[in-house]
Amino acid sequence: MTAGGPVSERAVLLLPNGRDVEVATRVLAEAGLPAVPADGIEALGSALERGAGLVIAAEECLRDADLATLAAWFAAQPPWSDLPVLVLTLRGGGPERNPALARLPTLLGNVTFLERPFHPATLANAARSALRGRRRQYEARARLEALALAEAAARAANDALERRVEERTRELAEAQARLAHAQRMEALGQLAGGIAHDFNNVLQAVGG
Repeated sequence: MTAGGPVSERAVLLLPNGRDVEVATRVLAEAGLPAVPADGIEALGSALERGAGLVIAAEECLRDADLATLAAWFAAQPPWSDLPVLVLTLRGGGPERNPALARLPTLLGNVTFLERPFHPATLANAARSALRGRRRQYEARARLEALALAEAAARAANDALERRVEERTRELAEAQARLAHAQRMEALGQLAGGIAHDFNNVLQAVGG
C-alpha cells in the first residue's frame, strides 16, 4: 500500500451484486472516493492484499460466511494498521439483536454498523470519516518508518564510532608497546655502555 495513493484510499465493496454495488459506487464517486467491488470473501481478501482505505460490506454477505481467512488477515495487520469496516445492516437487525453480527468486531476489529435504509449522504460521510482515520494510520506508519530509519542511522553511527575507538585503542597499545621496547633497548644500550666503560678502566689499570 502507498499512503495517499488511489489503491491505499479506495473502498472495497462486499455488497450483493446489482443495484447495491452500482448505487454505492456512484455515491462514493460523487464524494471523491474510489471504490472497487469484491465478488465474495476470497475476492475481498485478495483486494485487501493490494491495498484499501476501508471496507464496506453488507450484513447478508458476512452473516453466515466463513470469515476465518478474513479474520486472519485482519489479525495479521501491522501495529500501525486498523482497517475500518462499515457494515450495512438490515432495518432493526443490528448487532445487539443479531449474534452473527456481534462477532464481527472481535473478528475484524474496527467495525462500524450503518443501518439501512439511509440517505446517500450518510454513507458518503461515514466513508469519509473512516478514510480520515485510515489516513491518520498512514501518517503513524510514516512516523514509525522515519523513527526506524533514524534508529538505524544512529546504530550505524554508533557502530562506526565503536570501530574507530577500537582502532585508536589498538594503535595506542601498539605505540605504547613500541615505546616500551625502545626504552628497554635504550636502557640496555646505557647498561652496555657503562659496562664497557668500566671494563675499559680495568684494562687501563691492568696495562698500567
